[in-house]
Amino acid sequence: MTEKTNEGRVKWYLRPLGIFMIILMAGPFALPLVWKSPSFKRWHKVAITLLLFVLTIWLVNSSLELYRILLKELKSISEIR
Repeated sequence: MTEKTNEGRVKWYLRPLGIFMIILMAGPFALPLVWKSPSFKRWHKVAITLLLFVLTIWLVNSSLELYRILLKELKSISEIR
């Protein structure tokens, strides 16, 4: 599998806009495309990886906190009845 089409252009999913769209849809699962893309320098790839890592950890923690709050509220509602 080559990174370029017959005309020598980079495939759409390896261009920055394509990778951005895939990151929005797939999150950290798009990281292999970031690292395969010839459009980014190494420090860009490292920065994107770290940013996605921090964002993923934050989202997981926020989801768990929301789950705890919802359980607490459901328990308080069930005690009222």
